[in-house]
Amino acid sequence: MSGLTDALNLGKTSLATHQTLLDVTGNNIANVNTDGYSRQSVDLGTVPALNFRGFQIGRGVTANNIQRAEDTFLNRQILDKNSGLGEQSAQTTPLAEMETIFNLGNDNLTAKIDQFFDGWEQLSVTPDGSVERDTVLQYGTLLADSFHSMSQDLADLSSQVDEALTSKLAEINQKLAQVADYNQRITTLESTGINANADRDGRDALLEELSFSLGTQSYENNDGNVSVQLPTGLPLISGNRAFSLEATATATGSELQLNLGTTTRPVDANGLGGEFKGLLNLRDQFIPQVQDNLDRLAYTLSTEVNTLHAGGTGLDGSTGQDFFSLSISGGADPWSGAAAGIEVALTASNQVAAGQSSAVGDNTNALLMTELKNAKTMDGAHSFGTFYAKIASDIGLESAQNQLSVTGLEDTMLQLENLRDSKVGVSLEEEMINLIQYQRGFEASAKLLTTVDEMMDTVLSLKR
Repeated sequence: MSGLTDALNLGKTSLATHQTLLDVTGNNIANVNTDGYSRQSVDLGTVPALNFRGFQIGRGVTANNIQRAEDTFLNRQILDKNSGLGEQSAQTTPLAEMETIFNLGNDNLTAKIDQFFDGWEQLSVTPDGSVERDTVLQYGTLLADSFHSMSQDLADLSSQVDEALTSKLAEINQKLAQVADYNQRITTLESTGINANADRDGRDALLEELSFSLGTQSYENNDGNVSVQLPTGLPLISGNRAFSLEATATATGSELQLNLGTTTRPVDANGLGGEFKGLLNLRDQFIPQVQDNLDRLAYTLSTEVNTLHAGGTGLDGSTGQDFFSLSISGGADPWSGAAAGIEVALTASNQVAAGQSSAVGDNTNALLMTELKNAKTMDGAHSFGTFYAKIASDIGLESAQNQLSVTGLEDTMLQLENLRDSKVGVSLEEEMINLIQYQRGFEASAKLLTTVDEMMDTVLSLKR
């Protein structure tokens, strides 16, 4: 009976193994549309053979473990490209808003500059006209208001970018803590010899999200733990311990720090990737650069106009008066804050210096003001209008390049993800073939058990 008992055990292990194969196949089919799910398969092994009367008799099959499909090289490429996509994507909306602020429509700053100098041209025709003088003052006020509005819009945009950064910190820190928890669970489970497939899928999904946000780099250790760090090497996760990113409010915006428990380390755009790098570069470099150019334009325009105006004489006989006043912020450059601080200094239209004397009909100064409109006063290469157009053009170019980069990276990511899906994702066609194959194996195993049972009944009947 021992031979029949061995055959019965062989059928039993075969039946159980094929049941496992069917279970895993069913799980694959159920998760065919689950994001981040990696196809699973059963690692089959032969049960050690039995030596019997000079022969080795096979003892069937067993399921050693359930494995998860993985392509480390592709995952690395996806994380790398994902970081770049995060950096560029984060800048798309702010750059589009900057394009709106510096639009080249009919009511932009260039139009206000042209309007202001056209007012002086009208005054040169009728230098004693009160209406023309009032018009010059009104156009000067509209020009100053336009500078104020654009400067405030840039400040608001910078604040929005800063808020976008700080609002993501809680979510980022939560994800870091979740990865550390996954590390603990994976090492605990796999130390018993069981593959933590579901936990690894969950951890990989979080690592992909972190690369998009921070440009993180991750490395798996021999014990199954994943170490996560910033591009500069600052650690974010070590084993089952996660460090946190914090923000400290300053006058110019929030400063990021990495809390390492016993100490903190400052983190800037150079130490980051992904969305945070893109947003920090906008807040700390591109927006201030645009603001600086706008301030330079306001400062140069006001000083050039003031120089000419101070050399002229108003109808009231006043001389040496500035047309514009400037409230400077006291930054490193003399023009810092000029766009926000420019105002019309004159309080009455008869103070407008159309001539260089108080003589009736003197339009000398008004003519000089008119010529200032097209003079290359900005860097010796641009007029006020063309310098503004260059600022707007640079923003448009930056936005266009950003959109091209986003499109290119999205296409690359799609190709990489499709390639990964073809290697580690679920194919319904393959799973259906496996399902039929494993079903046949299950049926054959059941048939074997039935046959052995009948044989045992036959043997037992011989003893009756």
